[in-house]
Amino acid sequence: MRRLLVVGKELPNFPSTTWAEWASVNPLDYQGLVLDCRDLGQLPPHATIGSYLQTYINIGHPVYVILPGAKVVEGLKGALTFVPGIHLYLHLGAGQTLELKSPDPLFESYIKILERHEIYLKFNYATNQQPGWIPGIVDNVARPICIKILSVYLLHPPPPRNELKAFKSIIEHFKPDVLTTSSVPKPGWVEEEAAKLPGVAEAESVRKSMQAEIELKNEKLQAQEDQIRSLTGWADLLWLDGIPLQTKVGEALNLLGIPAKADDPTGHTGDLTADEPETYFVFEVTGSTGSIGIEKGRQLLQWVSEAPDPNATKGVLIANPFRNHEPSRRPPTSDHRLFVTELEKFAERFHLALLDVCELYRVVSLKLAGHDIDKPTVLNTLTKDGLVRFPIS
Repeated sequence: MRRLLVVGKELPNFPSTTWAEWASVNPLDYQGLVLDCRDLGQLPPHATIGSYLQTYINIGHPVYVILPGAKVVEGLKGALTFVPGIHLYLHLGAGQTLELKSPDPLFESYIKILERHEIYLKFNYATNQQPGWIPGIVDNVARPICIKILSVYLLHPPPPRNELKAFKSIIEHFKPDVLTTSSVPKPGWVEEEAAKLPGVAEAESVRKSMQAEIELKNEKLQAQEDQIRSLTGWADLLWLDGIPLQTKVGEALNLLGIPAKADDPTGHTGDLTADEPETYFVFEVTGSTGSIGIEKGRQLLQWVSEAPDPNATKGVLIANPFRNHEPSRRPPTSDHRLFVTELEKFAERFHLALLDVCELYRVVSLKLAGHDIDKPTVLNTLTKDGLVRFPIS
């Protein structure tokens, strides 16, 4: 029998359950899932969800995931990891234009329900296996709004007035078999009577034992996924921009022994600072799709001049130029530089250091590999002028 379970949303006369109780319902008894993830606070550990989804993916059963909206995404930090094999990132991005990119009947009906969009999707593969994906609906600059990865549909949340239409669209796409049992709630005494049947107690005991084993393995899986997410997250240094890049650079500096912190994330002071015994560091952190211009050097010099003791302050510009390029395809080349020539001369003249995030990433990788990266070497490098590189290999 072809059955569909809705998790996180109660639908009248349809198999539904809350996130708190979904494991006890046993999702593997169903041939399709609808996961309402609009309220991420209700979700169990991502590894628990992922273990069920992996089974669905392995046998090709569809999973429909309704993603959170702008209010939730605005406060979201890091990736969603409940879809096996990927780290899913949600970004704010409002607009009216929606373009259908796939002939899948679900996307054809769902685009009529959306009306507009307020988020878009990005994802990284979490393992060496890179499953194919299908862009179903995109915005005016081809950013994914709804996609399909393997048998998992990742769907932009519908506008509130079209919520039931969205669920109806998903149900019609799945085409569940007609229920042959009553939709009226079962009286409590029926289950009490059923529990007395021969073999039920023994079967329940086995089920509880198996459930305990699953929960233990899920805890171990969650710990392993947390470790993988922590390690692979360092690669974000190579593409991030803005405050996310600032945060990741701060983590990298702390890993190398420099106690960098953000005093004012709004940008009215240096992005990061670090107070060392002989030097007060002010860091300007920036990303760009091209070379870094001289204006960033001038901005950093202003932060240095406004420090409590400018003479004991060192300005360091940590930049992610050409951030959309693979590291091996980035300058310097005959036509382009990471930092424009004027900025390099400016940094030499006013005793500023210029550090490319690829170089920072290289040293972080060595640290993770067990190399002894001593703090004095890091500090000595950051106190030099102009384009700097760590004397570590």
